[in-house]
Amino acid sequence: MASSFPAVDASRSSLPALSRRRRWFWLFVGSVLLAGGWGACEGWAAWQERLAAQALADDRMEAARHHIEQALLVRRRRPSTLLLASRIRRLRGGYSDAEQYLLRCGAIEGMSEPVQLEWLLLRCQQGEVDELAPQLFALVKHQHPQSPVILETLASIYLRQMRYLEAILALNLWLTLEPDSVRALDWRGWVGIQLDHREQSIRDYERLLELQPQRADIRLRLAQVLIESMRQPQAAPHLERLLREQPDNPDVPVALAACRVNEGRTEEAQAMLDAVLKEHPDHFDALFQRGKLEMILGRPAAAEPWLRKALQIKPHDKEARYNLYRSLQGQPERQQEAERELARWEKEGERQDRLTSLLRKYLASNPNDVNLACEAGELLLEIGEEQRGLFWLYRALALNPRHVPSRRALLAYYERSNQPQKAQEQRRLLAELETAP
Repeated sequence: MASSFPAVDASRSSLPALSRRRRWFWLFVGSVLLAGGWGACEGWAAWQERLAAQALADDRMEAARHHIEQALLVRRRRPSTLLLASRIRRLRGGYSDAEQYLLRCGAIEGMSEPVQLEWLLLRCQQGEVDELAPQLFALVKHQHPQSPVILETLASIYLRQMRYLEAILALNLWLTLEPDSVRALDWRGWVGIQLDHREQSIRDYERLLELQPQRADIRLRLAQVLIESMRQPQAAPHLERLLREQPDNPDVPVALAACRVNEGRTEEAQAMLDAVLKEHPDHFDALFQRGKLEMILGRPAAAEPWLRKALQIKPHDKEARYNLYRSLQGQPERQQEAERELARWEKEGERQDRLTSLLRKYLASNPNDVNLACEAGELLLEIGEEQRGLFWLYRALALNPRHVPSRRALLAYYERSNQPQKAQEQRRLLAELETAP
């Protein structure tokens, strides 16, 4: 029995060493798990950042915003993440947030070249595009690695300012560098419609659908351009697919009805239009197409109410006005009314032609001409294009804050649109200008 005591004592004497080894073991295990956990978090954040960049490239801006916010939960001090966050915010119009991300990025790595470039692009979007564009185009000419980002920014600004020729220049350069950029194809397709370059728009939309066949908005736009180009047989398959995918979108059956008329299936077209108008009685295109259909069927009196209702919604639509003239001309004893509508159509045409020349030609080559900008703003307001009209009037005032005709145009607009506070502000500014020495 005595011999067993030394064994017990030896065991007790080894406990402190064993306890130390266990502590080191668990500390090691904990550090490994912690490192693994942090590595997993970092890997997840890197994945979110890649998703944000891809969503931005695919023109899915809301998804890009969501993914970059997820990445920032972990990568709050990583310059690449902050730069991407700044770019996404900038392109979405969140300039103050974009600036904060850039300040944080600069505090971490200083004014590196990528940070400096992003500051330049932010300044462009905040109104300094004319001052900075030559410098930015020079960078593109010298093959700067961020040339697509530069051209994307310039194109977005020119599109917002309706400077379509300059936008096309930037978009063409961008697509030379990135032929499959879906955003560039989308934007060039849209601006091509504004400039009546329909064949280019068709090619851009077709290529975009090869890259993103799920883009229903682009498919519908392509079909509409094909119809306007008298290529209804090519438009019909796109619209038939959309009708299956978006049965509740009224624009789809209205466009498809135009194809059915071209195919001689007028009863089917009428049923489609009537079904849309039952659910959407103020759908302009459905009303207009319904009136045109009656004219095609040789029933000018039946066309008249459809066309008049369409013109109540869009009183400055030239094609609807001309068809109303034809419907009156086709009715006995309505010739005087027909002549009045023809005169209105001719006057509307003159105004539209002048506006088209301003936007596509004169302002494109003279974007800083304050008088041209004011005239474009006034014409756009006259035809009900309020947002675009106000843009050009305020553009004129940005060029020359003392431009009296622009102030007067704004005062008249705010008075007739029942905005007394804004009208009073313009009245005050006008009085200051007219009394100034």
